[in-house]
Amino acid sequence: GWKGHLNSKEKIYIKPVWTNNTNLSDKAVKWFKERGISQQTLIAMKIGEGAEWMPQTQEKENTIQFNYFKDGELVNIKYRTAKKDFKLFKDAELIFYNIDCVKNSDYVYIVEGEIDALSLIEIWIKNVISVPNGANKNTNNLQYIDNCIDYFENIKEVYLATDSDIAGRNLQEELAIRLGKEKCFKIDFKDCKDANEYLLKYKNSELAECLKNKISF
Repeated sequence: GWKGHLNSKEKIYIKPVWTNNTNLSDKAVKWFKERGISQQTLIAMKIGEGAEWMPQTQEKENTIQFNYFKDGELVNIKYRTAKKDFKLFKDAELIFYNIDCVKNSDYVYIVEGEIDALSLIEIWIKNVISVPNGANKNTNNLQYIDNCIDYFENIKEVYLATDSDIAGRNLQEELAIRLGKEKCFKIDFKDCKDANEYLLKYKNSELAECLKNKISF
């Protein structure tokens, strides 16, 4: 006996215009090197740099720019300042960082930040994606899963390598529920908070071994 109609408008996102700001300054390259990330990885991942207005300071700041691609098209940008202020491109689609790596793959690592993703890429683990908005102790905004769910159709194993703090463990649990606990596994970084800290503290080969030690839910 229902009458009427549904008005289901598809959400329209704003896409940033691709500008090749990937010629990083010596200072930026050094900053990444101190975190164990080589220039080769920065070039491969199209890491950018440039001035951007930041709401935290209400001023233009020099930023590192993590470019988010989906099907080869730029759909979002994460801006980060030296003081660790962040913002995403206004009204852009919320997706996983490096989501295109999931194509034609049956497994993927999920980390909590772009630097952690670069850390895995540094040791030649290419199938790694990062959540775009970090983790919270309470409920997380997982809209990026809905926007990328088709990419997980053929994924058989998901390795959740989030931070070891309370917020990271909470995110790990939420991701497992959404993606299916039967195919999700935890990664334990032992005495380190995350993948990048582990990379800096131990050898590259030891990080690779750590990532092989999967723990079932």
